[in-house]
Amino acid sequence: MNNKYMLLPLGIIVCLLGACVTKPPGIHFSNPSVLSGTWASNSITLNSRGQNTNKKRLVLEFSDEGTVTGTASWALLSGPGGHDLDTASDHDSEHLIGSFNPHDGVFFLVETEENGFWYCRALTEDLIHCHLVQPGPKHVSTFVTFSRNSQ
Repeated sequence: MNNKYMLLPLGIIVCLLGACVTKPPGIHFSNPSVLSGTWASNSITLNSRGQNTNKKRLVLEFSDEGTVTGTASWALLSGPGGHDLDTASDHDSEHLIGSFNPHDGVFFLVETEENGFWYCRALTEDLIHCHLVQPGPKHVSTFVTFSRNSQ
């Protein structure tokens, strides 16, 4: 009877070690182009003008090779707004380019006219998480959970 109870902690340790060394479940995107489309969400953004609530939209085109092109746009819902280059604004749009890793769903996007940088991860074919940061005098930081827009 004592041997049975001594094996229980050993069994738990073996299970925990096995869980640590196995790859976590996830999606492998063998065809990145399935992520092409329009994505939308609302988010809270901090920028050089203060805290804002925005409606954000991404229109992205993923190639089978993992390149990404598209646009990011936002429209102010509440707060002081942001910038369109050097002008205060309540909306803006940016051209984007990027690259996609099909093994973990991570992709990076850069704004082509400003120094904004996006770190994103596709969780499913219909859900992506994105962090946007932009350093400098017109700084921006936000986290957005985008859903595929069916329109």
